[in-house]
Amino acid sequence: MARALKILNRLAEADMVFWLMPPLMLLLVIGTVAQRSMGLWPALDMFFGSFVIWAGFIPLPGAYILLGILSINLALKFLLQSQWKWQKSGIILSHMGALILMFGGLVTAIDADEHYMLIAENTETLYAYSYVERDFTIYEDKQLILNLPYDKIKKWDFSALPFEVKIKSWCDHCNILKRFEAKNYNESETYQGMAMHMTLQSAPKEPQPENNLTGFEFEINNSGAEGHYIAFDGMPKPIEFTHDDKNYALMFGKSQIRLPFTIFLKKFTKDNYEGTQMARGYSSDIMIKDGDLEWPTRIEMNKPMRYKGYTFFQSSFENDEKGSISILAVVKNKGWLLPYFGTFIISIGLLLHLIINIRSVRRTP
Repeated sequence: MARALKILNRLAEADMVFWLMPPLMLLLVIGTVAQRSMGLWPALDMFFGSFVIWAGFIPLPGAYILLGILSINLALKFLLQSQWKWQKSGIILSHMGALILMFGGLVTAIDADEHYMLIAENTETLYAYSYVERDFTIYEDKQLILNLPYDKIKKWDFSALPFEVKIKSWCDHCNILKRFEAKNYNESETYQGMAMHMTLQSAPKEPQPENNLTGFEFEINNSGAEGHYIAFDGMPKPIEFTHDDKNYALMFGKSQIRLPFTIFLKKFTKDNYEGTQMARGYSSDIMIKDGDLEWPTRIEMNKPMRYKGYTFFQSSFENDEKGSISILAVVKNKGWLLPYFGTFIISIGLLLHLIINIRSVRRTP
């Protein structure tokens, strides 16, 4: 008991912060620089979303461990070493605000759901897509009967289907080759659909996961539509066939969510630096359609829009022959208010601490 109390008191000491700050700052710098070569999402996972970082065979503490120790330090400092009196109320409030910030970060790490949305001018959508997650979906008479996440492709189970599906190969990022140029071309194989003309070959992954062309090749047997098929991101149409008087459709693509309202893009605006084609800023004039409600608003680079628990950020844009396409980042985070509340509490605490100290100095003879 005495040993445990000694450990708790050590973890509550203020100097723990000074020991933790250098590795946290180093991690922040390295993780930020690494985004250029690794891409945003892999760098976030490796440096800011892990417990351990492996430097070769040497394990180093990741952000979760460092921030976890810092949170424990703040909590123990607040509970065990706070001087519960009016003169220290400002410091107590500041520590409480810092704990709220840390808790908000934990809620965000656990609960935040991030997607993106593509909207062309004068069109509307209520779907947002995952940056990195893909799904293989199978429909029976237009009803979803199987939804399989790509990251578990080795464990996919098709036993519930009335026909046989066998995965032959897959690639996180694929190059598309002509079927006759592939090394694994087999004249005796029955190729169906797009597989008659093309095949998928594994390639090095792109730094940005959303740019990877993910796909796989598979066989369908005992269905009346036997053969070798391929599926990949953005496949132009589903694989469709009829079996036992039921219609089946197989699709593969990025995971999507359905919003409880519709976004209509009225106009996308790109503001360039004078005399150049370099974007200084861009914005989307949109209309929220929610039942009988229609709410016009604007989303800018540094001015997100929040509605029904979702936050929309102006992320990027694309141009095609039909016009501009706005790319919005869609984030659902139940703890989005906690950072604001924590910052407010810290500000009140620091202001109160300043006022108390000024009054104490004035009263000193």
